Amino acid sequence: MRRLPVPCNTRLSRCVLLVTSFSAVFVINNYFTYHIQFQNTVHNFHETPLYFESDVGFQKRLQLQDNIKFGGKIKKLVSDVFCHREGLNEPFLDSLPLIRNVTKDFQPQSCKSKTYPKFKERISVVINYRNEVLSLLLRSVYTVINSIPRENFQELILIDDGSDLTKFADLEVVPSLVETFLVPVRYIRFSESKGLIVRRRLGCELAKGDVILVLDSHVEVQEGFVEPLLDELAKDYRTLASPVLDFWDTYDMRYWSYDVIFTVDSYLSWTNHKIRHNNKTYPSATVLGGAFVVTKKFFQEIDYYGRGMQGWGGDNIEIGLKVWYCNGRVVIVPCSRVLHFAARRHPFSHGNRPMAPYVVYNYDIIMESYFTEEDNAEYHKEFKTAGLPGRTDVVEVAKHNRELLKLLNCTKNYRWVRRNITPMVESFDEETLIAHTLKTGTYCIEGVPKNDAWYVFSVECAKIKATRYVIRLTKQYQLRFAVNRCLDWELSRPEFTPCYSNKLSQITKYDPEAKVPDSIAISYKKAVIH
Repeated sequence: MRRLPVPCNTRLSRCVLLVTSFSAVFVINNYFTYHIQFQNTVHNFHETPLYFESDVGFQKRLQLQDNIKFGGKIKKLVSDVFCHREGLNEPFLDSLPLIRNVTKDFQPQSCKSKTYPKFKERISVVINYRNEVLSLLLRSVYTVINSIPRENFQELILIDDGSDLTKFADLEVVPSLVETFLVPVRYIRFSESKGLIVRRRLGCELAKGDVILVLDSHVEVQEGFVEPLLDELAKDYRTLASPVLDFWDTYDMRYWSYDVIFTVDSYLSWTNHKIRHNNKTYPSATVLGGAFVVTKKFFQEIDYYGRGMQGWGGDNIEIGLKVWYCNGRVVIVPCSRVLHFAARRHPFSHGNRPMAPYVVYNYDIIMESYFTEEDNAEYHKEFKTAGLPGRTDVVEVAKHNRELLKLLNCTKNYRWVRRNITPMVESFDEETLIAHTLKTGTYCIEGVPKNDAWYVFSVECAKIKATRYVIRLTKQYQLRFAVNRCLDWELSRPEFTPCYSNKLSQITKYDPEAKVPDSIAISYKKAVIH
């Protein structure tokens, strides 16, 4: 007979105190009722052990599944806390089985008839996390191991980057749980957070497999996702292959897919473009970064990625450029899909410091390592880490990266990538007269996407990514944000809408004799550069 699940762990017990006394009594009085309902429910998660589970591990998973589901009921009573804490709908996520039959299938129909040979390569899976929702973390771990054929699985490297176990006490169960697995697991916990990039690089360095699979800690994968990726690596070991990430917003149950090509312009502003690929693998300047595979041999040759970078942000741009420069290729594989649970709050902080300084610092490294003055003659102060510690480190890291490119005979450069992989960016760069910020005092204008338009918002400059407030003045006198969004004054409020060369509401006044400005001032129905 299975033991009754423990109703609340330390974290949830604290949360119950936040509930009104009536609600708390209701929860206590109805605990056994809930539990009997769970016991009588026909679960659609595996009631038989998975190939990597011991008998003890199997029983732990079943008990943990019930605990998480019951915890989700309690979280729902204090949804103001648990629906906003990490920007995720935690009560709903906890109601889902850890391993479930996914009804939403994004894989193109033509992919379902494809067959792949048996692969000999062994795969090291690298997942690092910090303050992750337990059900999401376990769903990532269980589904990825279960989806990789037993003969191809080398190890799981699971890194806890300093989670706060006071606030996320249920994460304490992770090390004892993975110890019960019948496959190699290396669990590493740090007491101090160093950020995603540092920990992910460490995991890749430790990997012993022929292939490294890097995954976010809030994903879900299905059987058959890894074979299309391995097939691309078999064509050229110098390949970085990414599945298509399908996003799920669990607040309004909205899905969307990044079945696109990603571009990077000379100001490190990256965006995406829909293309017709007929479900065939296609090249991209970079990838999202939440899921990719690469051979250990090639990754080791190019010194992995993110050397010297801090926190989170910019690593996906750096890895894409480095792979292309060093005669490799970056591809996106539509027949491989990963479901990514979308958060409405991004990790805009690292430890107790805001994210922006780290992103600027990382972008500084990328710019000085992989771009020449010819690529971006106006590498202005927005991309400099003035006043931040570590400027000397940027110079040293950039020097190391440039020397490595020479040593490896990396013959390609940004202009080659722009011309051959993302030609839509080449014309964008060439049309630019100047690039700067729309700024009022310490506030910057940024574009925030909503439906088909990008709304204009004024945000404190230090709190947003540097490239998000770089606006370009084009030769058509349009103020352009991203590759094809122009400031438009036609509607009741300004928006960034698709650019048209003959649209008068997108044309701004400009004095070509004026010096490059310190700021771009805007007022209603007009934009004047001065």
